[in-house]
Amino acid sequence: MAFTTNMTGTTALDDSILTAFDAGFILENAQADVMSQFAATASFDIAAGSYQLPRYSQLTVVTTPLTQDEDVASEAMADTKVVFTPAEYGKVVTRTNLASLQTGGKVDLAAAKLVGINVGRTMNKLACLALDASTNKRIVDGVAEGSLAATNVIDRDEVNRAYNRLARKSVPMVGDRYVAIAHEDVLFEVRNDVTAGGWVDVNKYSKALKVLNNEVGDFGGFRWIRNNDATFADQSGAGTVDMYNSYFIGFNALGKAASLDPTIVFTSTDKLNRFVNVGWKAALEFKIVESDAVQIVQSASSVGANAA
Repeated sequence: MAFTTNMTGTTALDDSILTAFDAGFILENAQADVMSQFAATASFDIAAGSYQLPRYSQLTVVTTPLTQDEDVASEAMADTKVVFTPAEYGKVVTRTNLASLQTGGKVDLAAAKLVGINVGRTMNKLACLALDASTNKRIVDGVAEGSLAATNVIDRDEVNRAYNRLARKSVPMVGDRYVAIAHEDVLFEVRNDVTAGGWVDVNKYSKALKVLNNEVGDFGGFRWIRNNDATFADQSGAGTVDMYNSYFIGFNALGKAASLDPTIVFTSTDKLNRFVNVGWKAALEFKIVESDAVQIVQSASSVGANAA
């Protein structure tokens, strides 16, 4: 049958049901998206093809006293721009009217939930891919990528090195700590470090509950965040060993510009509204703002797949 523009959209849905869908979408999106909270977000009044965020250079440190009868010399501000070009993203599922009727509407709520989870994970992945562009990378123990063994895992020494690389550049913290974002396979190695000064040794007496709950929380000057969408390279190490990227970031490491923030969308393409599309769409881009504020540690994991 020929396509017709005489469609029934969201106006055919009861307001309370639509509100429930939207609430479920927002909740699942918030639960799945752990990266956007660390992104400097650019807000704009109008949509455009690209956006610019200024990045200012630090002023020269003053080491000479002022002369009491002379005015202080001004220093010109210097800035560079970071250009963001939002691209469209989206995902959709289509449910039938019969499926909705036979499940008492549960399939509709499930669709909103799945779409919400998907947009959150998509934001996570896009942010990680943006951070992957950093050239500030170190493979644990200083080995070459092709020589990475399953025993070359992250430990407190590598965490301290990452902290040092941020602190020596005077990168501001995010609040009162830096932030470490890692895959659960990498977090396993952090929690499993029983050496002197390791995570277990530091927490087993002062914060025993944290050890019992297996929560990394704070360690080595970082607030640790689990993100299982963090990039890993399948079998890029020695043999079949997988290599994981863990992100150690400071203030203004990551930026996000959006001409359209993620939003839930309902559409129907048939005359009887029997086929309803539930999806999300967005137009945005994640990008590194301050290159010094991003340090990547690449490591193996003893619990990774590490298999063909």
